[in-house]
Amino acid sequence: HHLLLGYKRWLESKKEWEKSGKKALMFVMCENTEAADQIARELNTNPLYEELNRSTINLHTNLKGKIKTQGRGANKAQVFIESEKDISDDDLKALRELSRQLDEDTSPYQCIVSVLMLREGWDVRNVTTIVPLRPLTSKSNILPEQTLGRGLRRMTLPGQANEIVSVVEHPAFISLYREQLSQEGLFPEEAEAEDIKPTTITIYPDELNKNLEELDLLVPKLSPEYRIVPVLEGLTLDDVKDVFKSFSKLPLGQAKQEEIDYEGRHLITNEVIERMKVRLPLLDNGFTAVTFYREELETACGIKGTHPVLAPLIQKFLEEILFVEPVTLFDPRLCSRLADSDVREHIRAVFIPLIRSKITKQETRLKAGEPLSVCSWKPFQVTHSEKHPAEPAAKTPFNLVPCNRELEVAVAHFSDNAPDVAAFCKNAGPQCLRIDYLAGGGRLAFYTPDFIIRKTDGHYLLVETKGREDKDVAAKAKAAVQWCKSASTRKVKWDYLYVPQGVFSDMRGNTVDELCRTCTPALNNLQSERDTGQLVLPFEAVEEAEPPAGLDEFIKSSKLKQLSKATAERVLQSVQLFRHYENKTDLVFAPVFTALQGPIDTCAEDIVFNLLVDDIPKSEAAQKDYFQPYMNLPKRRVDFLRKHGMLIQKLLVYNAGIMPITILRFCLEYAESSDDDLAGVFRSIRKKFGFLTETDLLTRIREVYDFRNTYVAHQNKDLKDAEQTRKALKQWISLICELEEISSDLLSQLNK
Repeated sequence: HHLLLGYKRWLESKKEWEKSGKKALMFVMCENTEAADQIARELNTNPLYEELNRSTINLHTNLKGKIKTQGRGANKAQVFIESEKDISDDDLKALRELSRQLDEDTSPYQCIVSVLMLREGWDVRNVTTIVPLRPLTSKSNILPEQTLGRGLRRMTLPGQANEIVSVVEHPAFISLYREQLSQEGLFPEEAEAEDIKPTTITIYPDELNKNLEELDLLVPKLSPEYRIVPVLEGLTLDDVKDVFKSFSKLPLGQAKQEEIDYEGRHLITNEVIERMKVRLPLLDNGFTAVTFYREELETACGIKGTHPVLAPLIQKFLEEILFVEPVTLFDPRLCSRLADSDVREHIRAVFIPLIRSKITKQETRLKAGEPLSVCSWKPFQVTHSEKHPAEPAAKTPFNLVPCNRELEVAVAHFSDNAPDVAAFCKNAGPQCLRIDYLAGGGRLAFYTPDFIIRKTDGHYLLVETKGREDKDVAAKAKAAVQWCKSASTRKVKWDYLYVPQGVFSDMRGNTVDELCRTCTPALNNLQSERDTGQLVLPFEAVEEAEPPAGLDEFIKSSKLKQLSKATAERVLQSVQLFRHYENKTDLVFAPVFTALQGPIDTCAEDIVFNLLVDDIPKSEAAQKDYFQPYMNLPKRRVDFLRKHGMLIQKLLVYNAGIMPITILRFCLEYAESSDDDLAGVFRSIRKKFGFLTETDLLTRIREVYDFRNTYVAHQNKDLKDAEQTRKALKQWISLICELEEISSDLLSQLNK
């Protein structure tokens, strides 16, 4: 059963990744080699696992067999053939090499079955599904970290896509993962295998549905502006003294000897298995400290061989500059301070910018090749979620526009509707345009603008949307402006468009030229800012949604706090998106309601389930009669009721509800009517939903349902009226609050 669940889950991940050219792998962890041999044969031969037949490899240290070459030309590949003969050293070496190539397209394998490979440091990037197979009496509690480690190497660059590794595990062992991983700040999500939804989507040039020739965008290929010269020259003690002027001298310490009490504990039983005292020899005296800090500075700046230049300067810095009085490297007071964090941070703050300024050379950007067509970009995977939606657009050559939060969604729809925009795309994926610049502290970094726009006059815009400013935003803007100047020619001009959230929300026009004029002051102010020079860590900042302006118009803060976290976030997204849209002309407001459809359906599904779950018969035969009772009614009425009976059965029994809001609406309408007196689920509906017919809930659901079908789901009409949208948004949010309150009350009653 676990194998089949894992296989089906792997098939779903295979579909999710294959369009972007990534091969999803399944990994089966076995208790012993005998089990591994049997399971590998099963997966290779049983038609039930058709996609894995002849593409499963058994990898463990007790294997017997040899490596053979099969196929010709492009299909030529090395495969391992099991036999009763002992494996030779050459075949074992080839087998290990084969295991390192499992990610590659040339490898014929899509599934790995193994035992001891877990304990031998085996890793590949493309594992998406893990099936640990062990009996409930197993005494070998292989650590969750070891199991998950097989799948935690990324297929995509950090930040590009939210990848999921699914572990199909018996409930008896789930607590192992929860307990062990939560200690490390990782909280695995538990779900039915069939309920795991894709978190990524493939973005690709859509040649089947788009005219790529008309929608193409050509990005100039330019040389970098900054070049790292891996030789440190010209750094003097006067340079060091000059930088240190902005710091205060540090106090010296008292002579002492540092030791660490070390305890080694078993990872599972937590029992102490060894004890020792460890001294810190590297920072034990001044000379080893100089070596330590020199190596740390080299690592931070990406340079080697600096000892002749850096070592004397670090020594002079420690002896003559850093402390309140001169000392020598042998002074016990200095030695007692060498491992302290304030000493370390002062050395880094003084030397890292200096070193970077000496090894970083600025050059003129030059043409480095012919412009690159975005239609030549290879398919790539991106996150697809409520916070990172992939939006359809007519003027992009790609199938979708991946967006990050509401401002990008709004700008994407604005660009798609702007009459002076010929084509645009999100600048994302491995082949996107990245501009080199100097970040805080002189660190060489790369900046990825959000969008590329080609206007109807043939000129281009490089677009950055900014909801919250970071410390390097001014440096990024200056680099982008310089890039645009270098990219411009007599025929094609490039400009940088910096779009602050507040400016975009207040703008009333519908052309990108007007947007450029409106945003010009913000860009000029940004370029005039002085660089702070502050050192920053090159990690992504955690984004937090800020409450949109005028939130109280739609929902009181007290009411917002009562909603679940997921629902509250989606309400904030919708209100924020409306604020971006409300002053624009000729924009369709339908995307404002996209984030709210999920909460409405979820609440509707919960209400129907919680009210009817106790009445569902246990046996399959009884369920058939329950959901499809005898009906002595006109055929049209019978067809209508049977259709809804099947929809309710799918929701309650198979957890596969289709349009739950439709089902809830039907239940309320049926409970309110006095037509026909049927048994089964219809009698349950009339009995359980009666109390809700005493409210105006049905009327409000009908209003939202009709609006959704007209303007959001099917878009039979364009929603361009801001006041109509404002009124509808209030209705939707109010309905969500009521539905979630009803759902919560019903759940509490069930728990009692």
